[in-house]
Amino acid sequence: MSDFFIYFVYFFVYSVLGWIVETIYCRILDGKWTNRGFLFGPYCPIYGCGALLIIAFLNNFIASPIKVFFLGMLFTSALEYVSSFILEKMFNAKWWDYSNRKFNINGRICLLNSFEFAVLGMLLTYLIQPFLSNIVLNIPLELLQLISLALITIMGIDTGSTIATLLNLKERLYALKESTEMLKAKNIIQNKLSELEIYKEISELTKNIASKRNFQIERLLEAFPDFELKGFKSQINEFKLELHKIKEDIKKQKDTLKQQKKKNKSMKKQEKQNKKNKKVM
Repeated sequence: MSDFFIYFVYFFVYSVLGWIVETIYCRILDGKWTNRGFLFGPYCPIYGCGALLIIAFLNNFIASPIKVFFLGMLFTSALEYVSSFILEKMFNAKWWDYSNRKFNINGRICLLNSFEFAVLGMLLTYLIQPFLSNIVLNIPLELLQLISLALITIMGIDTGSTIATLLNLKERLYALKESTEMLKAKNIIQNKLSELEIYKEISELTKNIASKRNFQIERLLEAFPDFELKGFKSQINEFKLELHKIKEDIKKQKDTLKQQKKKNKSMKKQEKQNKKNKKVM
């Protein structure tokens, strides 16, 4: 039983380290900070799972860095492929897509990512794990159990919240799809609206649905730009576009308010200076 708690701590630590690596990597590529995790907290479970695979199966090959490199690439790539498949089946959604990258397999994995995972596997095996295991194995078992149970509870709540968020998003997209289809069907019968007017009506429907802001939905769509719910492709694209417009409007309002405050501050400063000048005169 003690092994379970030890390995769970490993899992959590590597999930956090994976989140840090992923966040920094995407910051370099995209030029902005984004929470890249599937869950809300600062951890990516897929990295924790990959680390456990490497710890469990590559320890016997530690004397051969070449074997560790290529087996690490194989295990982590297989994990990413299987994770993509399972997530797609569970949520009826595509979370990432490497179709535009060279040497990809069904858009689920690609050579570049596999190479990067292999490098991370080398760092884990020869640098991080010896240091981490030395710390974890010296933690008293009772304390280790308390830490593990606390982390399991936090991640469990986070998982439940994320699933609820996805269901909420699906409800919104379904409402948008249903309203759009009803509008088009009504127009086929009555033939009153032009294509431009239909487009405006759909845009207004999307705006109304997207305006009920949900931070978790926005975070997930930002974290997974290739996210696509099957059967809702056009709706989710419209939804993302409307969210972007709302964010831009809020940014403009904040900038205007900031400029106004700066202007007011400058005016007050000028008034004080004028009063001082009058006293001197």
